[in-house]
Amino acid sequence: MISYFSTASLYSINYKFLSLTYFVVFTFFMLACPELSNAETMSGENLNTFSIYLENDYFAGKDGEYSSGLKLTWSSAIKDQYPQKVWPHRWFYPLIKHVPFEKYPDRKKNITIAFGQNIFTPEDIESEEVVIDERPYAGVSYLSVGFHSSLERQMDTIEVSLGLVGPSSYAEQIQKAVHKFFDDIEPQGWDNQLSNEPLLEIIYEHKKKITQSGIGSGFGYDLILNTGGGFGNALIYYNLGLAYRFGWNIPNDFGIFPIRTVSSFNGSLDDKDPRNSQQKKFGIQLFFSAEGRAVLRNIFLDGNTFTDSHSVDKKPIVGDFATGMNLCRGRAQLSFAFVFRSKEYETQKKAQKFGSINFSVSY
Repeated sequence: MISYFSTASLYSINYKFLSLTYFVVFTFFMLACPELSNAETMSGENLNTFSIYLENDYFAGKDGEYSSGLKLTWSSAIKDQYPQKVWPHRWFYPLIKHVPFEKYPDRKKNITIAFGQNIFTPEDIESEEVVIDERPYAGVSYLSVGFHSSLERQMDTIEVSLGLVGPSSYAEQIQKAVHKFFDDIEPQGWDNQLSNEPLLEIIYEHKKKITQSGIGSGFGYDLILNTGGGFGNALIYYNLGLAYRFGWNIPNDFGIFPIRTVSSFNGSLDDKDPRNSQQKKFGIQLFFSAEGRAVLRNIFLDGNTFTDSHSVDKKPIVGDFATGMNLCRGRAQLSFAFVFRSKEYETQKKAQKFGSINFSVSY
């Protein structure tokens, strides 16, 4: 797959991101979970997964536009049936069970619960006035519950996401606290942010491994298709993308993608995954991904649904291109990525770059 990143772009990554990277790598190798003596406890059907995902444009050297994203996700172990007694999934299961792909008995199933916050600002964060030709200040905090149904090479996901945009998201307080901690410029325009609005989003996603070889054992590679869409008062979109990865001891999951509304599940699918081995296997992989989205609505550009607010003219098609590295040791995974996002609205001065870190551990 062709990379859209020049050498100069990669060198522009902020030195603080590199310092953080070195620290996280060191911590990863020091604290990665020890091997287990009981082979049964390492089965893919007994491993829950916890992951933390951090994205920030400051890692790429500039603050503004999509400023930051933080997402915490818990994924249940893969079973023959959903754990229906887990709150709050039991509220939604009576509806989800009628989805067509849920009727196939040979599918393995698991659930996810995720909490996250995304922050968006104009490039000019020093102005107290509305920056007319730049995106509005906006923050969203949300809770997502997802149902994942998988076969050996494909997975379908239905997710319900509930959130709040506006002052009640506490994005302003979080961003100002972080900027103060790092002695950085304090954003001045949060008085112009979107108004409070509850959000409801329903998302469907399908992922399929078009080809794969050597998964979890020595050198291997895979090519993953992802497609789907979302409908709600926050986002209405359709997405289509491909991800290619290759390297040593590739985990048997569906890869790492930039933070989106759908809860990415990157737990092990079966005993081919090196995380299920009694040996503390080491793995390293490189990955490249490209995704396009057709966007009908984006509240973070279009403004509030039911009240007047600042808005900009969004572009109907947006692309994400990413390249990165994934490290595995025992039951832990650590990924780094550099993401290039095309312009999202007509008056945007240039496309955006940001860095991401994803750490997950299965237990």
